[in-house]
Amino acid sequence: MPDPIFTDAELANLRRRAASPAFRPAIERLRREVAAATAMNLRVPEVPGGYYHDFTCPDHGVELRFDPHHPDDHRCPIDDAQFCGETFDAAWRWFANHHLAESTLRRAILWRAEGDASERNQVRDVLLAYAARYAFYGTCPRSGNNPGVATYTTLDESVWLIPLAWAYSLIAESLTAGESDTIIRQLLVPAAEHLVRRRYDAIHNFTCWHNAAIATVGRIVGRDDLLDFALEGRIGQRSQLRDGMLPDGLWFEGSMSYHFYSVWALLISALAFRHDPRRSLLADPALPRSLLAPLACAYPDGTLPATNDCWYFTSVVGDCCHGVPPAPDFFEVGQALFAAPAFAAALRIAYVSKPRDSLYALILGPETLPDAAPHPRRSAHFPSSGLAILRPSERLDLLLKSGPHGGHHGHPDKLSLTGWFDGWRFSADLGTPGYGVASLETWYRQSLSHNTLLIDGESQPPVAGHLDQFGEDLAVATVAWEGVTMRRVLRTRPEYFVDRCDVECTSPRQIDWIYHNAGRLTPARPGHPVEAPSGGVAYRHLTDVAAHDADGVQRWCWREGGHGMLAWTPSTAGEAIFTGASPGNPPSEKRAFLLRRRLTQRATFVTVFHPYRDTPSVEGVDFSPDGGWVVRLVKRGDAWTPDPLSGHR
Repeated sequence: MPDPIFTDAELANLRRRAASPAFRPAIERLRREVAAATAMNLRVPEVPGGYYHDFTCPDHGVELRFDPHHPDDHRCPIDDAQFCGETFDAAWRWFANHHLAESTLRRAILWRAEGDASERNQVRDVLLAYAARYAFYGTCPRSGNNPGVATYTTLDESVWLIPLAWAYSLIAESLTAGESDTIIRQLLVPAAEHLVRRRYDAIHNFTCWHNAAIATVGRIVGRDDLLDFALEGRIGQRSQLRDGMLPDGLWFEGSMSYHFYSVWALLISALAFRHDPRRSLLADPALPRSLLAPLACAYPDGTLPATNDCWYFTSVVGDCCHGVPPAPDFFEVGQALFAAPAFAAALRIAYVSKPRDSLYALILGPETLPDAAPHPRRSAHFPSSGLAILRPSERLDLLLKSGPHGGHHGHPDKLSLTGWFDGWRFSADLGTPGYGVASLETWYRQSLSHNTLLIDGESQPPVAGHLDQFGEDLAVATVAWEGVTMRRVLRTRPEYFVDRCDVECTSPRQIDWIYHNAGRLTPARPGHPVEAPSGGVAYRHLTDVAAHDADGVQRWCWREGGHGMLAWTPSTAGEAIFTGASPGNPPSEKRAFLLRRRLTQRATFVTVFHPYRDTPSVEGVDFSPDGGWVVRLVKRGDAWTPDPLSGHR
């Protein structure tokens, strides 16, 4: 008999919870999801699925609408444009496989909770249908170093396999010996063995998922060789936790969504062996630390900075990545495994605006959430990841990014600055709009799309930066490569912040300082239209460009709704100033940029920023000849005068 994922006691508890008022929202949501899957009427595809990121409108950079009843007719949600052809059809099958796997797991849980045999029968039928087709899938031509069998890549294969394996475990005792043998021999084991053969041989999110799928199947079918490979091997889950999870608790690829993506695979492995002392991952402190770290990075509304290849929607109170559950499910599992007050507090915040209807609350979460104080709102730094988050008030978060590049998913954006104020992502890192978007490489993965510095109009090389100083109101970071050293200093006050960037080159170079802000930019003095400034491939994405006179102190104002950002820059000889529009996320949305350019060997850029709601509280900024500044606050006698660290240019 296969080794089940859930104990008899846990299954009995699930049945009790299904009838409990406390878990009514969760069981009702589960019923709705199963009913929605029934309405889709999806069938196991005849041929393998394609690439998820191909299911994107090339004009607007947004995901196409998935219509379960039309596998060859795909529409843009913005203008209803139609897209046809095998590339889109194959990507549609990715969604079909995803929905089938997830709904199969939900049907299996619902059957265990309420005993409807029709749900169990549909689980059996999907598993047997995949088992019948899997060998044929393997004969279909695939490309790349890590091809899937039923899916496009081995990563997709792992994500698809795990819920199917869980579903099998939940109904296994109700199957005939022949049905169970067919599912194991023709689906689960061949899929796990394919993942071993086509493993991604590195510390990587791919490998975390490979290991999770292999270990889950190994647990269910009793294969110690699969368990040794996936948990204890050179690139097994213990190694992923040791070498992929940085000491500050964030995943090495530097993306908040890839952090969650990797952590879910590690949690799945931990869940599978939570009752097995010999194989358990629960003693590794990296696992609970990986759940705590995003809480310290989150803005007050729960959203997270979209660093590197991160989905822009990533949040600790909602969706955090494609292919994994919403973030509250992570903290339900975290609370079940570690009972940390921070996880209970995160869940209480998440459930203020929504019911506690998580699937993982139903099957694993605590009966009631204990009272716990929310994560403290104070400045935080992550030295291994190179993130410094300054919080001079409850309303303002500033992120200075340095640290390692992040591998394939890293962006060339050392010393980049992002900010959130009173619910407004005024100057956000754009993350990624999806890998099928045409401007991914020419804009989103270029330095110019970030608030940072460029030399000779080209993106920074993939080097590591360093966080040199950190305090409640101070962050200093540096980065260097051949012939170039750059430093950024942020000093903060509740009403404003001062940004200073120093660049030193071994010979005169073109140095660009770029800043993008949401909303419409109104300069104090209008410019005149010009062509986009010269530079690398990213500069062609700058539109509506105007040049401005650099003489005298400049005042810049961005407005969006009730929010505003004021910025002041000093008069600087030899500086060229440009403004205009730049792509947001999605690409059809626009931001307004300010670009300052100098041709020199050494340059210092000083800017005083004041984010506000409705009415400014900073009246103006005076810059002195020696490079200092004084900020004049409205209705206050307070002023910030120059200091040796950041008061002189």
